[in-house]
Amino acid sequence: MTSDERDERELKVNLPAELPVLTRRVSRILLDILIELSEVEALEGASGEEVR
Repeated sequence: MTSDERDERELKVNLPAELPVLTRRVSRILLDILIELSEVEALEGASGEEVR
């Protein structure tokens, strides 16, 4: 298969009809993932202490 053939293939994406419900637990997990991916060492609050 050449690179042109790979570029011409169709990609089918199935999306849900509605957005999923985000619970507090799931929201915290997603936030942790985003922080890890952004390589933030620590978030600081107004007092300068690390926020968790």
